[in-house]
Amino acid sequence: MASIEGFRVDREGVAELLRSPELAEHVKELAETVATLARARGLRVVNGDPLPIEVLDDPAPDRTAFTVAVRHPAGTGMEAKYGVLTRAAEAVGIEVHVMDPPPDVS
Repeated sequence: MASIEGFRVDREGVAELLRSPELAEHVKELAETVATLARARGLRVVNGDPLPIEVLDDPAPDRTAFTVAVRHPAGTGMEAKYGVLTRAAEAVGIEVHVMDPPPDVS
């Protein structure tokens, strides 16, 4: 990584920012917006109930984090078929990158 003359990253300051209540509030608000947009699609599971989309507090030792998840067996299929979470995230400006599948271990 190239350095800029005279510039030094304040790692302790960055760490403090990543754990700050202000950032946590902003990230949670963004996660709630993604969940609201995903729910607005009106997708339902087989029994007719709305697809359950939740915002979960998902902290790490070094930062605040929230996860938007479909905690239902139909969640993977709904994401694969409709991109319910991906499209909602992209609608609020989040770049979504698909993970490469693990190599076949046959």
